[in-house]
Amino acid sequence: MSKDPTPSQVVAGQQSGKPESRTSLARTLGRSTATLMTASMIIGTGIFGALGSATAKGGSGILISMTLGGLIALATGISAAQLGVNYPKEGGAFTWSREFNHKTVGFIAGCAYLGKGIFSLSVISLAFASYSVQIIPGLPIQLFAGAVILAVMVLNFFHVQLTTKVLITLMVLNVSLLGLFVAFSTPAISPSHFSNPLGDNGLFGVLAGAAIFFWTWDGFMRTAIMAGEIKNPRRTIPIAIIGGIGVAAVVFLAVAATTLGVLGPESMGRDDVPLFRAATQAVGTWGGLVILAAAWTASLSELVGDLLTASRVAYTMGEANELPGWLGSIHPKFRIPRNAVLTIGLIVLVLALSFDLRRLLAVASIFTLTWYIITHFSALQLRKEQRLTTPLFSWLGLIGCLLLVASLPTWATLSGIVVLATLAGFRLLWFRYGVRKFAGRVGHGGGNPKET
Repeated sequence: MSKDPTPSQVVAGQQSGKPESRTSLARTLGRSTATLMTASMIIGTGIFGALGSATAKGGSGILISMTLGGLIALATGISAAQLGVNYPKEGGAFTWSREFNHKTVGFIAGCAYLGKGIFSLSVISLAFASYSVQIIPGLPIQLFAGAVILAVMVLNFFHVQLTTKVLITLMVLNVSLLGLFVAFSTPAISPSHFSNPLGDNGLFGVLAGAAIFFWTWDGFMRTAIMAGEIKNPRRTIPIAIIGGIGVAAVVFLAVAATTLGVLGPESMGRDDVPLFRAATQAVGTWGGLVILAAAWTASLSELVGDLLTASRVAYTMGEANELPGWLGSIHPKFRIPRNAVLTIGLIVLVLALSFDLRRLLAVASIFTLTWYIITHFSALQLRKEQRLTTPLFSWLGLIGCLLLVASLPTWATLSGIVVLATLAGFRLLWFRYGVRKFAGRVGHGGGNPKET
């Protein structure tokens, strides 16, 4: 394996002032924009779509569940930031694993992120529709979710600057609406709902709640995944990740505590739209309307962000010939991977029309945790001079992710393992036999490609 470039060499190469190829992505995102974009990608539908399911596991310990998940996300963010500044290219853990010559591990990471992105997009679209049906009774949830996916696909067909402006605008509106919910619902909070901080299911329930809610934190990774579109990545990526997580933590905990205080853990855990129920109970009809508006803006924001970054991973895998090469093509005018956007969007459309919200949540979490585990594994491969901080954060994040995997439903864990193992097996067979057979047919005599 060739020697890895030093951080200064990488950054200098990425910022040398040379004209960018029209077949590469454009570096257009500065520090403030990247930080706001990161926050907007975290503060999405998870607080609306996953809070009820997570509370069903964690009970009144849901606030500890969310805090635990946030700490693991922070540790993962530190690992991702260190990798992103040393290897500021698209693809996240897929790219990082390949930099250390772990190509099969990288392939599994890429597939895990695509799986996470696809299932998350399906969950978000269904959550969007579930909140919408509260004000439009009789609305066909799955068909409406499909229509939203198509609209988001169209938006992702244009310049990333436009997409980013939409994300930030939606986040500001969303946080403002959630602030109204917290402010006007606080008088209806019952202190007795906080009397059992660990919940009836104890520590295991807290871990299970953290695992179910965990995919919601994933937005912080997207800045590192989109490193190829970030200006001055060595400075920008760490600030954007840590800042985004901090903003999201304040919003998440304030909203969850208000909802728990109004509804109580049992009622909150049974409901797929707990924020709407809490707002209606505490404030009245107009409170429910505020939450519906917030759910709509959050859903659109996260749908746009998830498709934005999942398509970049698919693009990078296509460019590396780990997926069909046409996924790695760039639109010459808008400099975005349109083929990847279209392909992922269509797969999500099929899932949203076929499954319910809660069943998809657990599967999204196992794919997310697999991606994070490989991120920590890659960060531990960094040389001392490449690190921004101690490897302790990577070890703590890795252990935390493994604990969350252990607390997920067995069927979800097995489903994720079987899917990823099957895809990795097909890849190995292709490189060992498929490529060799193809090379023999072509008859170039250039030797057999090697899989590493």
